[in-house]
Amino acid sequence: MVKQEHQKTRKLLMTILVLIPTFILIAISLYNYNQHSFFRVNISNLSRSDPYLSIQIDDPLSDKIGQPTLKPNKDHLHIGSTAMVSSDVPICSTMGKNILLNGGNAADAAVTVALCIGSINSHSSGIGGGAFILSKHGDDIISIDAREMAPINSDKEMYDNAIYSKIGGLAIAVPGELKGLYELFQLHGSGNLSWKELIQPVIELNEKGWKCSRIFEAVTAKEHDLVLSKVPLLKSLWDDFLYSKNGQPVQEGDWLNRKNYANTLMMIANNGSSDIFYDPEGPIVRSLIQTVRNWGGVIVPKDFENYHTVIEKALSLDIGNYTIYTSNGVSSGLSLLGGLKFFSRIFNKSDSDYLYSHKLIESFKWLSSIRTRLGDSSDQSKNIDHYLSDQWIDDIFEQGNYSDSHTFEYPNYNPLYCFKNITGTSHFSIVDKDNNAVSLTTTINLLFGSLIIDKTTGIILNDQMDDFATNFSNAFNLTPSMYNGIIPGKRPLSSTAPTIILKDGIVDFVIGAAGGSRITTAILQAIIRIYYIGFNLLDAIAFPRLHHQLIPQGIMCENLTVYNEEIKGIEKELSSMGHDFIETGSLTAMNGIKRAKDGSLHGVADYWRKRGEADGY
Repeated sequence: MVKQEHQKTRKLLMTILVLIPTFILIAISLYNYNQHSFFRVNISNLSRSDPYLSIQIDDPLSDKIGQPTLKPNKDHLHIGSTAMVSSDVPICSTMGKNILLNGGNAADAAVTVALCIGSINSHSSGIGGGAFILSKHGDDIISIDAREMAPINSDKEMYDNAIYSKIGGLAIAVPGELKGLYELFQLHGSGNLSWKELIQPVIELNEKGWKCSRIFEAVTAKEHDLVLSKVPLLKSLWDDFLYSKNGQPVQEGDWLNRKNYANTLMMIANNGSSDIFYDPEGPIVRSLIQTVRNWGGVIVPKDFENYHTVIEKALSLDIGNYTIYTSNGVSSGLSLLGGLKFFSRIFNKSDSDYLYSHKLIESFKWLSSIRTRLGDSSDQSKNIDHYLSDQWIDDIFEQGNYSDSHTFEYPNYNPLYCFKNITGTSHFSIVDKDNNAVSLTTTINLLFGSLIIDKTTGIILNDQMDDFATNFSNAFNLTPSMYNGIIPGKRPLSSTAPTIILKDGIVDFVIGAAGGSRITTAILQAIIRIYYIGFNLLDAIAFPRLHHQLIPQGIMCENLTVYNEEIKGIEKELSSMGHDFIETGSLTAMNGIKRAKDGSLHGVADYWRKRGEADGY
């Protein structure tokens, strides 16, 4: 009898011991579910705004960050006889220059500069996001699409609130930047420096740290006020990085470092490739997947295993002795070339400043019309053939949709669909001693991406799912683009258009921009100002810029007061042609390199909007 009771007791204990782990797993699952549900409730009434239109900072020297100028200080023009790097972050421009001095070429330096910018300006780029790379190596000019991809388990019905594509796990697409950088290294690298040697300076930077800049202080404060202060659960992810010991957002001069991120970069460097980042069984993917799941995301290890870049011939357009090359894929390179082709057709050297400005805006509007037809689609080759031909411009004139005297309402520009206002990004340009060049734009989308950081790896994850079209028509009753809907494995349309211009085969101009949907018009305006109006590079980047994206129906102007000083009475004259003006903050930040008549390289980074600086030798 006693023996039977012992056996029953032992069986009961064994059953309990077996069930305890199950109960623990259920409890953890319920906790995570409740945590995520609580998080969703807490963010449902939040909003996230465009970072480039709202950040302006008073400088002690009365030189506002985010404000253009008609009198740029020539100290921000850097001249080199041999090579040049132009980026948002002075430290990173110098780091790239050092790679070139140590035997690397433009592609090598691009790996280091991209990783450096993603470390310091982690609010706008990093390996948790994607990139578009335009690279010239000898006579080979390629476009590398390292855009993020929609997860296998994503679908167009997954958002019942627009904020979930901007914050949290559902906002995250599969990162592509690191794969793109490794492809660039493999295809166009010099062979003089190893993958590890290119990453080592950035590892040391993250270990030692750097001083918080005024811009980083501003963007941190912005996200604290808009989101993090209202969602303590989310804020807790960032306590070790964006907040000082007293619990306040970091300020200019505070010392920042990212030691966990340094460890991740060391792992990638020692691996000798990007493979470890995409290994579904590897430590990086395991950590990222766990974090994404904890915050409601649907990415699985297979998504990382399936990720691939798209490497294609760069798009090109010949105008006189110049060939303009830009990015292919789901970028807006085609719309840039279409806008430039249209402007070249209507421009006349005898145009008044007012007529030139009108033609510029009309080119912006047709550029934007082209964009409504772009996306990750099999129609891309047809679009390329069409918009690089003369026929589509002939059709505009035959249908009476261009006039020197007035503008038109948006239907005359024949937009097919509405498109998303895409945000974020960072751009840099490089030219080396052997006439090689890289123009690279990288992004995690909104400030600090999805606002999810994996604390183990230190990787900040993108919110690129927000760049796909929504399920709703816009205010003008235009439906979302069929070319840019959410489909597993698909890439969202980007506004980026990194550009390289050759003159008789020699690199003459390398340019790109950050600033969301205003990127393409900014690059077009820079090209037109330099090659058609006669601006130098310093003025082309420092002066205020215009933008029109067809919808809304208004010219966005960075600083209308300053622009009216550049072209007296511009607002009155263009208003008489039917144009409306919308005054805004900073639209874009551009970083470029221009070859001077004497063969030297002029580098200008957008000090006025992002405190960037070029560096060369």
